[in-house]
Amino acid sequence: MSMILLDYPQLAQDFMNREHETFVNLMIEAEDALLMGRFTVQHFRRLVQHSQEHFAHEEREMLAYHFPAYPMHKQEHERVLATMISLLEGYEDDQNILPLLNYVQEVLPDWFAGHITSMDKVTAEFLARQKISAA
Repeated sequence: MSMILLDYPQLAQDFMNREHETFVNLMIEAEDALLMGRFTVQHFRRLVQHSQEHFAHEEREMLAYHFPAYPMHKQEHERVLATMISLLEGYEDDQNILPLLNYVQEVLPDWFAGHITSMDKVTAEFLARQKISAA
């Protein structure tokens, strides 16, 4: 597992930090199961489901506070979810764990590291400012 996943920055929104922690734990759990030969499709389904719920939560917050970059951030969420769902369907068709292993070891950690330090950081800071102003 990439060390990036174990040392990611905390953001200005507690809900994002909690959900990111769950996301990282689910990635690590899926990777461990893949590497140890005890993987079931439920490992990846939990990661996909959590991602869907987390992205939807972020998107509701962005809409509620009129975040200007909402369309771009939402589009990135949709792209990642489409990839995850495609990988899940591929695994269900052929039971080949290699694409999933590559994804949870290489692709997803790299994406997460970039996403959290760019889009999520900007979003969290914007939401924090808006919530202070509204209080």
